[in-house]
Amino acid sequence: MLCSSCDDNFSPKGDYQQRLVVYSVLSNRSDTQFVRVYTTYNLTGFDPAEHTTDTDVRGASVTMTDDSTSYHLKQTIIPRYDTSRYSTNPVAYFAFPCPLRPGKQYSLAITSDQGNATAKVSAPTHGNIYCSYPLSFKAPDTDPEPIVASIELSPITQAYLVRLYLDVYFGPNLARKRLEVPTGTAPTGFQQAQFTYPTLERRTSQSLLNAFFPRDIYVAFLKGLASQYESFQIISATFILTQVETNLYKYYKIANGFQDPYSIREDQPDFTNIVGGVGVFGAMVEDSVVVDLR
Repeated sequence: MLCSSCDDNFSPKGDYQQRLVVYSVLSNRSDTQFVRVYTTYNLTGFDPAEHTTDTDVRGASVTMTDDSTSYHLKQTIIPRYDTSRYSTNPVAYFAFPCPLRPGKQYSLAITSDQGNATAKVSAPTHGNIYCSYPLSFKAPDTDPEPIVASIELSPITQAYLVRLYLDVYFGPNLARKRLEVPTGTAPTGFQQAQFTYPTLERRTSQSLLNAFFPRDIYVAFLKGLASQYESFQIISATFILTQVETNLYKYYKIANGFQDPYSIREDQPDFTNIVGGVGVFGAMVEDSVVVDLR
């Protein structure tokens, strides 16, 4: 019998090409916008943690424009609190004053000695949010109705998030805190559960929607406050609607959508809207309404 064999060397590493890595999420939370610029890096081995030199790009020309204004972003240093892997402080590029203009398209251009990249994003227009039944806050033990927030979304919104916060005075000194109201519970062990909170939801074809906060969860939340503090007084409730456009939602969904305990994924797909690099240039818009409960 004639036996033959072959020896083909195998490497899990593909061909390496250095590219820019860009991350920026425009938001109307602040009048300052930030852009982070890095490069990819090649390994001598197979463990990414062995690379201990940060790859932030310094001295780049970063420009952002809308339909009427051009912003030349300045370089700044960000303090690094966790130095277990990287010891140097990273840089970022910022524009101030640069309040986000909902409904506008923004273009990003980066020129550096490590490469060039461009990207575009359209910010959602303002949404509407209001409390349909404010009395549900006052007597949750006897009122069977859930707390409802009615919302109207921008036409270009891909996903949305509705959060509810209570502003509360605690104790004789009237210390003020803002606490998020949960929407459910999840088991964490034998006869134990912890509260769960809203996450991004993909929009349907409808623009007018309702977000519900179940009465029994709200009652359990208030009982937890009563057991933790001798006295408290609810001052107001704040509903916050966050709208996310397509690029940011796709990036978020690919990064977080497959983290379940019932399957094994050996690879995860990439998404980027950066031309000439990888990463994401996204936008989100927040609107809120306050319900006075005094």
